[in-house]
Amino acid sequence: MLHRVLIVEDTASDARQSAAVMKKLGAEDVTALNNIASALLFLQDVMEGTKEAPDLILLDLSFPRESGFEVLRFWKSNPKLQPIHIVVWTVMGDTEKKLCEFFGVEHVVPKWAGPRELEAVLCTFFDEGRRDGAK
Repeated sequence: MLHRVLIVEDTASDARQSAAVMKKLGAEDVTALNNIASALLFLQDVMEGTKEAPDLILLDLSFPRESGFEVLRFWKSNPKLQPIHIVVWTVMGDTEKKLCEFFGVEHVVPKWAGPRELEAVLCTFFDEGRRDGAK
């Protein structure tokens, strides 16, 4: 079971929708951050041991003046963060999708697919924990 989730999303309605999906699936601790700088500081705190690592990061890639790929670079370059699952939920093209694959993103969900598709993908993580007897 995924207990802690970090949502990195600048659109308030998308952050609310995705947080509601996480809670519905059983997440107990959902943190939503609306900019990349805050997400990087959060992950730095995880590295330093002052914050608990999330089990999953739901990441938008498109931000004004920032890029979600900065979070992916930081995650990929720090072995301590590797156990964190990453799901990208964003508006993107084929180039961005290929870059996500390069970084090792487990799932890429286009926003146009809507919250039901997001829930279907996230359900696999929550169900996996139930089957494995995790947390």
